[in-house]
Amino acid sequence: MKATMNEALLERVLDLSRRMAETRALNPLLEYAMNEAMSLVGAERGYIVLVNKEGTLDFRVTRGQEADENAQDQISRSILSKVIHSAEPLIVRDASDDPTWNQSKSVAVLRLRSVMCVPLISRGETIGAIYVENRSVKGRFDEQDLAPLIFFANQAAVSIENAALNDDLEARVAARTRELEQAKAQLEHSWTESVEANRLRTVLLGNVAHDLRSPLTIVIESLSLMQSGAFGDMTPEQAEWIGKSLDAAMYVLNLTNDIFDLTKIEMGGLVLYPQATPLNEFLKKIFNIAQGLPWPDSVEVRLDIEPDLPAVMLDPIRISQVLVNLFSNALKFTSQGSVTLHAQALPGQGQVLIGVADTGDGIPADQINRLFQRFQQVDGNRERRRVGTGLGLAICRDLVEMHQGRIWVESQPGVGSDFKFVLPVGETDAALQS
Repeated sequence: MKATMNEALLERVLDLSRRMAETRALNPLLEYAMNEAMSLVGAERGYIVLVNKEGTLDFRVTRGQEADENAQDQISRSILSKVIHSAEPLIVRDASDDPTWNQSKSVAVLRLRSVMCVPLISRGETIGAIYVENRSVKGRFDEQDLAPLIFFANQAAVSIENAALNDDLEARVAARTRELEQAKAQLEHSWTESVEANRLRTVLLGNVAHDLRSPLTIVIESLSLMQSGAFGDMTPEQAEWIGKSLDAAMYVLNLTNDIFDLTKIEMGGLVLYPQATPLNEFLKKIFNIAQGLPWPDSVEVRLDIEPDLPAVMLDPIRISQVLVNLFSNALKFTSQGSVTLHAQALPGQGQVLIGVADTGDGIPADQINRLFQRFQQVDGNRERRRVGTGLGLAICRDLVEMHQGRIWVESQPGVGSDFKFVLPVGETDAALQS
């Protein structure tokens, strides 16, 4: 049975979320989140564990243990690892008597009983976990405790990622400022002004993204709960306006995420995680996602890829972002005809070519050069310009170039456009991570 939260508890969790959203420094945020998580479920001990870029675990905050105890030795690593790797929450009512866990050395040595652990997930990625326990009582936690802790963890994860970015931005800004001061005597004044202007713009964008993402996530979570009936039944008119509000909030969140990615790219903070990816299977998954977009009835979505495409070293999340962006772009400009995901190997060049071709409006030749520049839109239709930011294709270009590839468009007004990019085939993983 799915556990639900009463209105008072939900309001408390939302209030905690608002307070976390207002905390921009990472360490104070983690301390606050740990204290409130333990208070929320009545735990004796608590831990917030973050996953480092290299995959190791960082025990950032601990509560309830003795001063001479090592946090890593006072926790069930098997329970923690399962939650982080599965991205699913877990309740153990009596670990010492549970056949799944009582053979674990840590459970026996520590005499663990009531344990509850939930993942911290932001933008689809597990960045850590909240682990709480009660050793004096078995069965201390149940499904009614899990629901608010999951909701709290979802909000905390976004705030933690934002605060980490803010700390990183401040450190990078300080480092860059020192570099500018050392170089100022050797550089011409105009060059210094240009670099400083770019720095200030990047920091401003990062701050805007930080300040928008946390409250937007709270709004979306709240609207989603209302839409699901958590507060009771709604009239058709209420449901319609909740849906419209949710769509508007999701649009602003997507815009904010574009700014977030742009900031990370400009500050050098976006890291690729390449892996050997079988292209046929990967592209078919993207095609299935694309078919779910709200295409007009007069538009056919097609797949035209060669069989037995090679495996390519790429970051699946980032190349998926590129392709979904290209499909979304085609959706705006194609009212009839077809949109085709195509791919082929270029053996003589050691590359694969991937593209999204449409039969839409097309692009005038004199505007193509501006297409992949930031904040540039070449469409003359005011309504379509209103729902675009001019960031999507620029981010696509940056992500493809980070993969040592190249992206371009072939287009003819009234005929359509074909956005293509090439990626190298071979041992490129070391280069991608350098």
